[in-house]
Amino acid sequence: MTSHARNRERGQALTEYLVALLVLMMLFGMASAGENSVVDTLLAAVRRAFERYSAFMSLPL
Repeated sequence: MTSHARNRERGQALTEYLVALLVLMMLFGMASAGENSVVDTLLAAVRRAFERYSAFMSLPL
């Protein structure tokens, strides 16, 4: 097999990985019937943790 054919096969595998990742991201990003999506839940948890950290850091010594 020539190096040109191998490079084309690598490009095909990269395309397949990108499509699979896109599908997974769409599944995680979509909300089920009336529920928050996984991304929304994660962002809410990060926001809550930052608020708690910020409140703790502002306490006097």
